[in-house]
Amino acid sequence: MRVTRLRDSVGGTHCCFLGRSADDEQLLKRLIRSCTVFFFVLLFCRSACAQAWLNSDLARFEQARREVELRLAQGPPVPVVQNLPHAGFHSGFAPTRDSVRWVQVDLGAEYPIDAVFVLPTTLNGGVAYGFPERYRIEMGKDALLTEPELLVEADVEDPLSVLPKGVQCGGRVARFVRFTALGLVPQPRLDSRYIFCLGELLVFSGGRNVALNGTVLAPKSVTTLPTWSPSHLVDGIYALGIPSRSVSASTNGWHSGIFNRADARTWVQVDLGREALLDEIGLIPAHPPDYPDRVGFGFPRRFKLETSLDEDFLNGEIVYETGDVEFENPADTKVSFRVFRRKARYIRMTADTLWERSGDFVFALGELEAFEGRENVVRYKNVTASSSTVTRLWAPAFLVDGLGGAGALLEEDVWLRSLSEKRRLQQERDRVALKITNEGHVAQRRLGAIVALGAVGALTFVFLLNRKSKRSRRRELENLRQQISRDLHDDIGSNLCSIRLMAEIAAGKAREEPALEVLAEIKGLAEQGTESLRDMVWLVREGESPKIERLIEKMRSIIAGLMVEMECPFHVQNAPLQADAPLSFHRDILFILREALHNVVKHSETRSAAVVFSWSAREIELVVEDRGRGFDSAQVMVGEGIENMRYRSARLNGTLLVESVKNKGTRLTVKMARR
Repeated sequence: MRVTRLRDSVGGTHCCFLGRSADDEQLLKRLIRSCTVFFFVLLFCRSACAQAWLNSDLARFEQARREVELRLAQGPPVPVVQNLPHAGFHSGFAPTRDSVRWVQVDLGAEYPIDAVFVLPTTLNGGVAYGFPERYRIEMGKDALLTEPELLVEADVEDPLSVLPKGVQCGGRVARFVRFTALGLVPQPRLDSRYIFCLGELLVFSGGRNVALNGTVLAPKSVTTLPTWSPSHLVDGIYALGIPSRSVSASTNGWHSGIFNRADARTWVQVDLGREALLDEIGLIPAHPPDYPDRVGFGFPRRFKLETSLDEDFLNGEIVYETGDVEFENPADTKVSFRVFRRKARYIRMTADTLWERSGDFVFALGELEAFEGRENVVRYKNVTASSSTVTRLWAPAFLVDGLGGAGALLEEDVWLRSLSEKRRLQQERDRVALKITNEGHVAQRRLGAIVALGAVGALTFVFLLNRKSKRSRRRELENLRQQISRDLHDDIGSNLCSIRLMAEIAAGKAREEPALEVLAEIKGLAEQGTESLRDMVWLVREGESPKIERLIEKMRSIIAGLMVEMECPFHVQNAPLQADAPLSFHRDILFILREALHNVVKHSETRSAAVVFSWSAREIELVVEDRGRGFDSAQVMVGEGIENMRYRSARLNGTLLVESVKNKGTRLTVKMARR
């Protein structure tokens, strides 16, 4: 705050504020404090804590999301999707989206069903392909499903997910399982026809997939080998890979000797140690870390899998034999075979056409499994082979140690159940996230209302403070103006009057001509000072924006006071009497008028003059004219009075024009453009 102190003649002081007033300073501080508080309130309102406060449902949904995220983190990781030649089952084409298409699996016998899992088809290892928008799974004891048991009917929330969808059956007995697509999807690039696709359908009873290699019935389907076939729905090969979990240290499995011919025959066999009733045999391909890009490492192109009760396989029973057709490399997927409670003690796999490694040929397996119910009866049993390569990671014992190339092997139904639960949790997380988003919008709307109310309140508060400050400042300025005008009138005015009277008294007593002239000059200056003082007192008392009517009255008073011995009519044209103008405008007009009239009185040597004050839409004009002796403007130098009037005219955004003709008079015109 800058303050200029003006000391009057009697030692008093007045404060003239040239910068921000004290009220302005206080208002600015209050405004800054209010804005700061409002800013921090806004930051708080945008925080999660505040949003939870603004909408109590947010906290509940956030807690639900944290719980879902924790359970997702505890579950198995999403497997790497395999790119397989066997894509799965493809329905026949339908003309509309709501056409019904179904596929049914015959399990071969009635089983107590524990769970059914459906895996989507994946093409090129990306996302699910052709999974229906809505589906139904039923089971029954006859092929027509005359008395069907509904397992599930649901909409698909995440049609692109590659994870399985599972349903628990609680041991209900059935032989046939049917999957019905109730909402087909458009065939890519052909929106005029609709389809559905499945990668694999698995039915578990007692821990075993009893749908493996079952009979598939589909009234309308597409067969384009090797990609699409109804039999691919139950071949046990699917894109999620091998049921396993990663471990810090694993083994590669068993590796045969190295041969220079592909048709070199070699075999490996496992002694179960007792006779067992086998339900399923599984082959886990090897994938050693030193061959990261060679999936299905060492898996033979032609082979025979058989069981026997004797070690020499004199009476062996064939489980599977490729014959003349080469077996497609299974990559990182399990190859499973159902054997329907076959009695066996020995299992042998014989390779007739080996896998080419790098200019040589080998036979390798990551793991061999044989299940009697849920029990893997070959785990840690004795392994023999016609030839073996033994290293730190390859050995016959590693064929049955429960470790595959991907880690520790898991029970398939348990693994699929955990993946199905992961899919359900992902759906739940997405639903909760959507609710959080929606409730967040509610909180944002409430926040917007609070911010708007706060802003209105803050603006109202600032407006009221500003209004109060202006009123207070106007009162203070008004009091100050009145005090200054009284001080000027009572003190300086009194002194000037005293000087004038003393000059008159001294002039009456003086006898010498020089003294009379000096005293007359003193008297004249005192009279001019008194007149100027009256003008200043009037300006101070009138306030910030006096009305034009008051200006005209003051102009009449000045003309009457200065032109006492002269005839001087005053004409006002079109002046808006009730309009107001800034104090600076009044001040400059009055000073120009007073200076012009002084010049007329002192220099014109005439008894008549005229003043015209006119007002139009574009300009304001003041004219002071006399019929005196005039002067030659080319020879007479412009004095300080003319320069002061020109300066004040320029401040009024106007121009000063002085026209004079010797012995004919002078005309002074001030033209001011309307702003």
